[in-house]
Amino acid sequence: MVPSQPASEPPAAPDASLDSTIVRLLMENIPDRIYFKDRQSRFVRVNRAHAQWLGAPSPDAVVGKTDFDFFARDHATAAYTEEQRIIETGEPVLGEIQFITKQDGQTAWGSTSKLPWRDASGHIIGTFGLTRDVTAAKRAEEKLTEEHNLLRTIIDHLPSRVFVKDTASRYLLNNEAHLRELGVAREEDARGRTASDFYVGKRAERATEDDQRVLSGKPPIINEEKSDFGAEGRANWWITTKVPLRDLRGEIIGLVGISHDITKRKRAEQELQRRSAEMEADVLMARQIQQAFIPRIYPVFPSDARPEASALRFAHRYIAATTLGGDFFDLVRISEDRCGILICDVMGHGVRAGLLTALIRGVVEESCIQIDDPGRVLGEINRGLLPIVRETGQPVFATAFYGVIDISASTLTYANAGHPPPLHVGPGCDRATPLALPDPEPAAGLIEGFAYSRHELMLQPGDRLLAYTDGVVEAVNSEGKMFGEDRLRALVEQYSGGSCAECVDRIVSDVSAFTGKSDFDDDICIVAADFAPKLDGAPRVRGVS
Repeated sequence: MVPSQPASEPPAAPDASLDSTIVRLLMENIPDRIYFKDRQSRFVRVNRAHAQWLGAPSPDAVVGKTDFDFFARDHATAAYTEEQRIIETGEPVLGEIQFITKQDGQTAWGSTSKLPWRDASGHIIGTFGLTRDVTAAKRAEEKLTEEHNLLRTIIDHLPSRVFVKDTASRYLLNNEAHLRELGVAREEDARGRTASDFYVGKRAERATEDDQRVLSGKPPIINEEKSDFGAEGRANWWITTKVPLRDLRGEIIGLVGISHDITKRKRAEQELQRRSAEMEADVLMARQIQQAFIPRIYPVFPSDARPEASALRFAHRYIAATTLGGDFFDLVRISEDRCGILICDVMGHGVRAGLLTALIRGVVEESCIQIDDPGRVLGEINRGLLPIVRETGQPVFATAFYGVIDISASTLTYANAGHPPPLHVGPGCDRATPLALPDPEPAAGLIEGFAYSRHELMLQPGDRLLAYTDGVVEAVNSEGKMFGEDRLRALVEQYSGGSCAECVDRIVSDVSAFTGKSDFDDDICIVAADFAPKLDGAPRVRGVS
């Protein structure tokens, strides 16, 4: 059974003791600092929280004291002045954020409201106030401000152009580099405007299309290269990145863009490409010239003999590791019965090596006709290289073997400037003998005025001379092992019964099989000569001073 509604009675008048209890509970338990002051700004009453914050043992210990007893003089003076103004005008202070410094130097922030304290007749008898501690929030705000200022300083000093746009592609933020690009001095002059207000034609259209692509949630634009033509008609390039800007809920509210001008770099790249193309053309021409210097038609002796009836028969293989190699050889007709054989290895590869081979070839062709002594010819090469060393300060040297075959005398006179010794194989002999000097002599270009010694070998019909560069014996296989002189000698001995052309081809083939590749790390040059006349006499080597 539902009880009947009791009769409505007027509420009882509030009990004064109840009001007092409520005020006491508030004063004792509220965390905000509450205080009452008389007309001289002396504390009349404070709550427990305020007394604790002031460092007093109890609220009663604060009564009769002023702010000058607890705070730094500047703060106490400001509070006193403010409270006297409230007493004089009756106008309150509400929610004022104040920086507070206590006598011990402790600082804090408070949100303070102060009002006039009136008696029952309405007369102002003092002030009362409430201060809420907002130190944590204020310091967090200061930290955010510092971070914002730091970020803004970094953004404004970046050489890249940084900007932020809203969902309508209107600028919200622009760093100084981007403002210069837009042609305005202040951020206010760009805020709220779009790319169409600063650019014309396709650039503005492309910028808007890119914005819509990012704002629609499609993949962001990362380091895309863009270009257009400036007012002066020259191309400009830049790299652009645009990524979506999202709110705390993950919704796209705009985009962040970074653009970096790469015009100088692109123009430098174009100039480099142009110069590289010119250099490649020059190198190609140099290679063609270098190839033209390599003997393609071997000299015959006598000059009216058929190649197969020549007293000297030649074969060679030349494989450059780069476009311009540093290895080369030459066969020079000195007379009807004398032939010069040069094989040389210039330090390095490329253009410098190609130029040095041309220099050495010129020195040999000029001096070999006038100078009988191969040692003196190598001395001329040495003399030609040393000025380059003095002028450039860079080491320049070349190993070289130069020999002269005298068909009538059946002799080979030769000199060696630090070059691998050629191999000599006699007719019917199963051993290849290196033409090694008793005391090896330095490469050309190292020692000024060095006198290279001359040596002589007696030849007989069927003798073979095989000269080579170090690219042959230093060819390396996949296990890091070199082809070596022993393998080369064994091959020369194995193929001594065939023609010199067959011998050379088999050597190159075996080196390629050993390394497992047809392109080598170093230049390879091999030249072989067979001495054909039927002359008596056994080969022998003798030194000539």
